Amino acid sequence: MVKTRFAPSPTGYLHLGNARTAIFSYLFARHHGGGFVLRIEDTDRERSKREYEEMLLRDLEWLGIEWDEFYRQSERFDIYREYVNKLLESGHAYPCFCTPEELDREREEAQRRGVAYRYSGKCRHLSPEEVEKLKREGKSFTIRFRVPDGRNIIFEDLVKGHISINADDFGDFVIVRSDGSPTYNFVVVVDDALMGITHVVRGEDHIPNTPKQILIYEALGFEVPKFAHLPVILGEDRSKLSKRHGAVSVMNYREEGYLPEALFNYLCLLGWSPPGTEREIFSKEEFIKLFDLKDVNSAPAVFNREKLRWMNGVYIREVVSLERLYESALPFLKRAGYDVSDEEYVKRVLERTRDAYDTFSEMVEKLRPFFVDDVKIPPELWSRLEDMRSYEVLSAFLEKLKDRDIDTPEEVKKLAKEIQKELGVKPKEIWHSLRIALTGQLEGVGIDVLLSTLPKERIAYRIRRVLERIS
Repeated sequence: MVKTRFAPSPTGYLHLGNARTAIFSYLFARHHGGGFVLRIEDTDRERSKREYEEMLLRDLEWLGIEWDEFYRQSERFDIYREYVNKLLESGHAYPCFCTPEELDREREEAQRRGVAYRYSGKCRHLSPEEVEKLKREGKSFTIRFRVPDGRNIIFEDLVKGHISINADDFGDFVIVRSDGSPTYNFVVVVDDALMGITHVVRGEDHIPNTPKQILIYEALGFEVPKFAHLPVILGEDRSKLSKRHGAVSVMNYREEGYLPEALFNYLCLLGWSPPGTEREIFSKEEFIKLFDLKDVNSAPAVFNREKLRWMNGVYIREVVSLERLYESALPFLKRAGYDVSDEEYVKRVLERTRDAYDTFSEMVEKLRPFFVDDVKIPPELWSRLEDMRSYEVLSAFLEKLKDRDIDTPEEVKKLAKEIQKELGVKPKEIWHSLRIALTGQLEGVGIDVLLSTLPKERIAYRIRRVLERIS
């Protein structure tokens, strides 16, 4: 059975690149009817924070990624010690007593010679008696993995293809720090093997780690999984996606008012596309049915913020149900201080204004006229009202409103045509007068939509306030 995992470190917010990795790993497992594991890699005691872990879990749940098993590496140290001892007993690992100062001198010497640094192997030849003597003296030590000289480590990557790296390029590496905590390259192998991970899906920045991990798999007698290294995501300037390109964390987009379905959809199409179709909007179930790692592009994907914004707008306008729209928009409306006690009214507003905004943060301002009656009209628009025949237009509208129902935009337009004919004014004078009086702006949601949605008494209240000022 196929089994994949997503293994984030809780040292910051969930980056869009890591979110895509989680999605691809999840989709591949589900496509093959397999299992998906979430494992928190928190062995870095200084940088790992529980609040980051909580945010990671919240972001993944928000995106709709469900996991079958959950682990924290910090709760598995006894397991790691058992496998460190196995490597020590088999001679695949050894204690290293080199001090940080000695290692720094080695690095400086390599730099002086203009060659890449690799550990000299000074401690790999210590006898058991020498090791015991140094331990009795209380010397601090790490544990290093003994890398075979001259070995070419070869693997077929499911995205990148044939990869070969010579072990001499990196030399003996640390698997346990001097404080006793295990390092990433060691614990990831133990965890993936014991958890039955068949396919490791991760970013291409992990390619240099892969040969080290393959050596540990072999030394412990574990089966080596298949690897799929995903290309990086670039900003539109073709540099690696970072904060200077704008929001780069899932949390940012959640707070800006993006739908998780839209962000999930967009990230799926960053570096992958379903064969045989140019469609861009899919449900999660469709992605599960279609996704395969063989269709992932090995070249970097370019993140286009405007494309994501467009896609979110499509979801708001055409995809999600009114109930889902209401559920998603409500927290933003509440945070803005709007009165949302009338659920039926709020849903009517949302249904009629779907095409007016692409995100919920944008929605808050666009929908202000539907919730705030004390409209602030800037001086230049007061002047415009006074320059037009606004008093006549607004008075006529108010009078006709008493005996008319304008529950649809069509009824509003019909009423406006009557006033235009009776007063002999231009359409622009009617619509501008009404828009300024009701919103204090010249742009926004269609005034016919606003007038057909607002209760009549609230329309009358706003118009009277303006008539009192321009009379």
